[in-house]
Amino acid sequence: MEHRKTYNAKEIKTRNSRLIIEGPVTPEKLASYEFHKDLVAFRPPEQQRKALIEIAGLPEGRIIIARTQDTIVGYVTYLYPDPMERWSEGKMANLIELGAIEVVPEVRGSSVGKSLLQVSMMDDMMENYIVITTEYYWHWDLKGTGLNVWEYRKIM
Repeated sequence: MEHRKTYNAKEIKTRNSRLIIEGPVTPEKLASYEFHKDLVAFRPPEQQRKALIEIAGLPEGRIIIARTQDTIVGYVTYLYPDPMERWSEGKMANLIELGAIEVVPEVRGSSVGKSLLQVSMMDDMMENYIVITTEYYWHWDLKGTGLNVWEYRKIM
């Protein structure tokens, strides 16, 4: 399967700044930006930055970012499922996983996550994929909500 990637972007306004939501970005473009110190949900920021650069270099890998001038403050990743996951056994060329979505606390509440997903779906190539996501609750950052996991799941 050919994995064409068409760049899209939009600008959004937050309480304190304007953000550019863009992608899929190239590994070179990712490497040219700083990575916000609060992007820590999956691993330390510098390690996560390296992982994103690696994913962006995969034929199917797609990274959509939210950034200020030169600092990444949010991202969403798409790539083939991990070989350890059952749904990768079929080796379907058109099955990709929304692997991660993360936004720094400072810009949450400004529809950054929603905008990341919108920009990712602007690429017509996404119509050719089956997109899955696992949504493991232990990755949820509920600190600012005042809810625990079970309370949050009730309102979802």
